[in-house]
Amino acid sequence: MKFLIDTNIVIQLEDDGEIKADFADLLRRCQEHGIHVFVHEASIEDINRHGNETRRKATLSKLNKFRQLKGVSSPTLDELKARYGDIPKPNDVVDAKLLHAVSISAADFLITEDDRLHRRAKRASLAERVMTVADALAWLKQSFEPDTVFLPAVKEVKAHAIDFQDPIFEALRSDYGPYFDKWTGKCINEHRDCWIVKDGDALAAVVIRKDERRAEAAITKPGEKILKICTFVSEDYRGQKLGEQLLKQIFWHAQRNSYDVVYLTAKAKQVSLIRLLEEYGFEKTGDLADGDGVFEKAMGKGKLSLSTGETAITAARKNYPRFYDGPKVDKFVIPIKPAYHAKLFPEVGMLAEEVATTRGAIPGNTIRKVYVCHSRNNRIAAGDVIFFYQTKKPGSPRSQSVTSIGIVENVRHTNLVDEVRRWTAKRSVFSDDELQSWVNGSSPLKVIDFLLIGHVVPPLPLNLLRSDGVVGGAPQSITRISENSYQRLKPLLNLGFDF
Repeated sequence: MKFLIDTNIVIQLEDDGEIKADFADLLRRCQEHGIHVFVHEASIEDINRHGNETRRKATLSKLNKFRQLKGVSSPTLDELKARYGDIPKPNDVVDAKLLHAVSISAADFLITEDDRLHRRAKRASLAERVMTVADALAWLKQSFEPDTVFLPAVKEVKAHAIDFQDPIFEALRSDYGPYFDKWTGKCINEHRDCWIVKDGDALAAVVIRKDERRAEAAITKPGEKILKICTFVSEDYRGQKLGEQLLKQIFWHAQRNSYDVVYLTAKAKQVSLIRLLEEYGFEKTGDLADGDGVFEKAMGKGKLSLSTGETAITAARKNYPRFYDGPKVDKFVIPIKPAYHAKLFPEVGMLAEEVATTRGAIPGNTIRKVYVCHSRNNRIAAGDVIFFYQTKKPGSPRSQSVTSIGIVENVRHTNLVDEVRRWTAKRSVFSDDELQSWVNGSSPLKVIDFLLIGHVVPPLPLNLLRSDGVVGGAPQSITRISENSYQRLKPLLNLGFDF
């Protein structure tokens, strides 16, 4: 496996203590696990054009320890522009060449902290191959050191249960000065509701939420029931997908409780958070006097239809957790063994029925996931609705039951382990040894990217599915269910919102 690093990580971000420490850790783990690290020759050429000789020599000395990726075939400038967007400056040409090297698999992943490069990668459908330093570090730990995986749960507390002197709040206290302590004092006094994620005794992430009246909310979208949120994720847990985990918790809560609008404010430097917000339907609608941007998401109600030219998966991302389930998409039941179910949906194992039915108490997990199998079903496609069915496990309350619902984002097939690594790196909960064990020459591996919509509470057991005519027997492979069968299944799902 090969990492291509953006030289900005080494040069421009060397004074950022957290990223510098993570990058050193990344390089060490790459060496331990046989991951080759390269810089692109176009980056070196760009540095050689720098007019300041002293700075040029200093920069090149930092990069000499990395191997150069040389001789990569490159399209014309017009072709680069067509594939990767406008390239008005020399450094934009370098960015396009870095992405092109990844697109043809001269490197498996590009590692960069440059928000523009991440956005350019998304437009070129290469987002899954471009990672931050923290993303790459988390992938290495997940793939090669699975015992270190952090599988947290979201817990609901009041603001007075939180220590606001915790290091997680240092950056915000620095940004807002005395106002921050005044605001947290108000949160404590008003007993505001919060979600927290802890790793042992360490505070990893926090969401503070507040119901606001229309008159006090700094929003433009219509509606009277408004939820304002403030999010904090510790720098020590960069790459652990806690932002996505908390976002899912927020969406579930807002949808189940019929909010019209969810909004928050964010500073321009919070580029990763802003990219994530935009991915799931938040729009920037204004700027505040302190420089914060306002980001809003309208929470729709009722059945979701597709507008002209809109796909089911585009609608699902924009309206998450609502989704299109009309006749234009198929529905499938996917059997999954208990051991893999526990890894893919660890939060389901935390669910006790009495907890799950309590408002706001459902543990969250990431939205974007991947499922791999050897199914020969070639009908399943993007936008289809999938129901995960845990196979038999004596003593498990979820044995032979439908537990979870997702929407297919993408389906691909391969016999190559390197392709599986590339496709699953930003979503997988499986170790590299597990991925390798599933790849064989006789049967292509099916890789299904999906959005986790929610969990069925309580799970739907096989006898109920059979008596209602949803399935004829215990599913042994990916099984399509008819539209009529789905309509009988739908009232049993209890997702907490109409769809």
